[in-house]
Amino acid sequence: MTRYVLRRLGISALTVLGLVLVVFLVTRILPGDAAAARLGPEASADDIAALRASYGLDDPLLVQLKDYLVRLAQGDLGQAVSTGRDVGTELFARLPATIELALAALLVAVVIGVPVGVLAAAHRGRTADAVGRVYAVLGSSMAPFWLGLLLIFGLFSTARLLPGPIGRLPVGTPPPPDVTGMYVLDALLAGDPATAGQAVRYLVLPALTLGIGASAAVVKMVRSALIATAGTGYVRTARAFGVAPRTVLWRDQMRNAMLQILTSLGLVFSFLLGGNVIVEQLFSWPGMGRLAYDAVRANDLEILQGYAIVIGILYIALNVLIDLAYGLIDPRIRLGGARA
Repeated sequence: MTRYVLRRLGISALTVLGLVLVVFLVTRILPGDAAAARLGPEASADDIAALRASYGLDDPLLVQLKDYLVRLAQGDLGQAVSTGRDVGTELFARLPATIELALAALLVAVVIGVPVGVLAAAHRGRTADAVGRVYAVLGSSMAPFWLGLLLIFGLFSTARLLPGPIGRLPVGTPPPPDVTGMYVLDALLAGDPATAGQAVRYLVLPALTLGIGASAAVVKMVRSALIATAGTGYVRTARAFGVAPRTVLWRDQMRNAMLQILTSLGLVFSFLLGGNVIVEQLFSWPGMGRLAYDAVRANDLEILQGYAIVIGILYIALNVLIDLAYGLIDPRIRLGGARA
């Protein structure tokens, strides 16, 4: 097991290094000038050149890369050219809001996707299966921005069931005492159910927008995992002995497919952390995705680099944890050397 853990950590370290190199090179070929954007149209060429020099933007590419790797090794993500603030401080201040939204979206994906996937697998080739597959196709093909607009129009503008896309709490409502940065949890820890309820109401629309699309992937994963177990020997034996189909489904198929399903949910959560830029902007959600959106408009390479690296490292770390848990539960994985 130790060798398996070391191998996974070594591969992950190389992956992080590759991620950093790719992100650095990609951000350097993007068009635009953050220095000019920060100083405004009235700035002189000398002022712009001085600001670029202060950030090392005129240095040779290899010198910029070396300086960036040295700073990154020290935990320094740099300073935002557009605002002058520390990139790491900006990102990690917004990380709890992104995590809260991703967790809520994952809950939506599970509540919708698991039952639909189970029904589709249990009635393979029938109407329920067709409905489940159609839902999976529609859910995965609909753009989050378009779905969010539909939900805002239907549940806020028309029905007035939920609040509008103005952030995490009503205007003028103070946030709960900061413990985790996630308003719902912090309000509950502070014994303030009223603020927690408000935070949940403002969380519903963006969570539905992200979660419905993710639920389509969950439907496919659950259906495939259950169908894969349907032809196994223990399932055929149980059916031959006259065990009720529902019992076979939940006792044998679901139990044996659970590891694959949980692994897939971990990957879905990883995607939700990094795939929410448009949704956060649409709902004025003050997370890392919205910061990245603003950085694109300001041509701020430092923020874009920091965002891509933080999201990439979170994604890699979650995958490592999933792999290690998989190997711990199933000895065949670590003995075989890799997860299929």
